Amino acid sequence: MLRRVIPESGAGERGSVLIAVIGVMAVLVIVTLTVTSSSLQSLGLTTSVLAGVQAQAAAEAGIAAGVVQLSTGCPLVEDNRLRRSAPQFEVIFSHLDSGAPVWEEGCPAAMGQVKMVSTGTAGSAGLGGKAAGTTRSVEAVYSVAVSGSSPSAGIAIYADLGFSIIESVTIHAPGAAIYVRQGDASCISSGANTVDLIVHAGDVILGESCGLFGDVWASGNATIGGSALVHQSLIAARLTTSSTAQVSGNVWVSGLAAIGPGTVVGGSLTAGETSGILGSLIGNSSQTKPGPVSGLAAPGWYDLKYKYSSTIGTFVNDKSQKDMAWNYFENKVVLGGICDLAALQAAADALTGAPGIIECANGVDVSGTGILNLGSDIAIIADNFQFRNSAQIDAASKHKLWLVTSDKSPNSKSKCNAKAEDFSVIESFKVNFNVDVMVYTPCNVNISTSSQWRGQIWGGTVKLATSGVYTYAEVGFPGATSTGGGTPALGARESIRDLNG
Repeated sequence: MLRRVIPESGAGERGSVLIAVIGVMAVLVIVTLTVTSSSLQSLGLTTSVLAGVQAQAAAEAGIAAGVVQLSTGCPLVEDNRLRRSAPQFEVIFSHLDSGAPVWEEGCPAAMGQVKMVSTGTAGSAGLGGKAAGTTRSVEAVYSVAVSGSSPSAGIAIYADLGFSIIESVTIHAPGAAIYVRQGDASCISSGANTVDLIVHAGDVILGESCGLFGDVWASGNATIGGSALVHQSLIAARLTTSSTAQVSGNVWVSGLAAIGPGTVVGGSLTAGETSGILGSLIGNSSQTKPGPVSGLAAPGWYDLKYKYSSTIGTFVNDKSQKDMAWNYFENKVVLGGICDLAALQAAADALTGAPGIIECANGVDVSGTGILNLGSDIAIIADNFQFRNSAQIDAASKHKLWLVTSDKSPNSKSKCNAKAEDFSVIESFKVNFNVDVMVYTPCNVNISTSSQWRGQIWGGTVKLATSGVYTYAEVGFPGATSTGGGTPALGARESIRDLNG
């Protein structure tokens, strides 16, 4: 007898369900792994960003710490670096002295610029393999000015009886000033001059394309014509402008401001009365006249007297001068006749190793194409100086040179004595970077004809002309209280940038 077998209900479906369950589980595993991987990547990215923020903050904290250090004096740090552990940073200091060709590691000792490169490190690295960004670097550049109690601190040129610039002169003296005690100051030139101008008792005249990248202050009138430019502020008793003259900053005059039709005043104009076409804000100048923006106090004429020796020769540990300023110098060489390059070089060689004085009562005349090399700080005393014909002054390391014509009538005023003559520099004469020169004479100073000069000038009247280049470097007057030339002081920030690509 045949039996019919009937399949159990749902047996085939159970196999299909198992396959479906396995598929769903596989999908869930894949989704779980994907979410987990994404979470880990997100966590790594988040911690990497956090590490980058921490490192950036640490780098910026390093710049702030460097500013504090430099504001209170040159930081005493190992190998020119400032380090901290919380927050963690390392700051490298370097400086570019005024007129120097390249940056050098270390703290600034003269006017110019200081650069800080700060590298900050995060407190913890990123997770999930995202360790990049745990360090950040920031670079900041600040100007460096010179401040101090020395009468010459911050003064690039002191002209007792007048100052003038003609025919394409360039002056590099950021943060310093040209100070004219009595008489006028004029710039009829095409040069760009980075310096403040202060005229204590006189007028200012700017013409052609003279550029003054600083502040101008005058007790008297200011006349600006041509395409002359004052890049900062101008303060005077009266102002007259013409052509396309410009003042980029604010203008303050106690009297009449006569503004020409082509003139541009970039800031506010404050005047007692006005005339002409005005395109700027006008205020009333009833208040007291502001002082110079730089705050530089009136230094007055500095009397420096020297008595010539009666005997020619070399003298060791000579302290015969009554003026204590000369006590800085240890030895002395007294020359006869006019001092030429060869005579000065022989005397400088004899003084190598210690500060010394070279006496040239009959004058100095350096010409030709030779080089006067200094091996120590030296003062040359003469009744007249002439430097010409592409000669140079140089040194293997940093030294100071004083070129002095004595003021034989110490009365707080410049007086050129009967035997003295002008101080003259012409025909491509050059002072190289390692020598900073203080010119002191109660007579006229004339520097011209493509000459390159660096240091300070303290003269009766001063004239710069004919493609000359003048670079300010603080020297100070002879003597223990001033040869240091003031203290470098941190100025304004000029730039800041990230160095992270």
